[in-house]
Amino acid sequence: MNPSILRAALAGSLAFCSLSVSAATWTLTDSSANNPLVTGWKSGSNTTDIYSTSVDFWSGNGIGIGGESSSDGQHSLDNYNGYEVALLGFNQQVRLESVKAGWTQTDSDVFVMAYTGSGSASAALDGGDFKTLASRGWTLVSNLGGIGTTERSLGTTSGTFANTYSSFWLIGAGNFAAGTGVNLRETTNATYDYVKIATVSGTVKTTNGGGAPVPEPGTLALAGLALAGVAGLRRRRARAA
Repeated sequence: MNPSILRAALAGSLAFCSLSVSAATWTLTDSSANNPLVTGWKSGSNTTDIYSTSVDFWSGNGIGIGGESSSDGQHSLDNYNGYEVALLGFNQQVRLESVKAGWTQTDSDVFVMAYTGSGSASAALDGGDFKTLASRGWTLVSNLGGIGTTERSLGTTSGTFANTYSSFWLIGAGNFAAGTGVNLRETTNATYDYVKIATVSGTVKTTNGGGAPVPEPGTLALAGLALAGVAGLRRRRARAA
């Protein structure tokens, strides 16, 4: 094979691989055209049905859940008088890596979960409860205490969740524990959490959709063929010498 063709094939395949992931930051709004699409969900307790609700948006501050309007911050994503979560639906496979609130009040603990199950992510919320959420395909990725209005890392760029990519992510107010549900993070001086989430950041991975990453065998095969061709050409040259 012509060495120039081999080099071009190798360069092209490696370039394609490098483009299969990319960093991105997304601004959260209540628009139905936004990526990610944000929907609101809440429940009065950990053992009562989760149901859909409205999403509020304040430019610069971010999104809140519930459509409430109150001086105590209930128009935000909060855990006062029940529990609220924002469902982020991306049109790509995403590994979330950080979250940033544009506004907080009283306290600002949040938890983040990825949908790693099969079927519809919204169906895995609707009519279920927070106590059993982890058994319906939702995986807890991070509990963050007091995020304030600075960007906070989820710790997903290495370790257990480094390969967790999904099109669906949950952000909720408070702390989450599988088999228990949502609670206030503090154990000695519990306070309610009120946040408006402005942006999230992470890495996009080229996949075929759903809750788990999919290998790219065509790309890997092309790279393998190119490498094998280069190796074979070198061996032939060595024998000729």
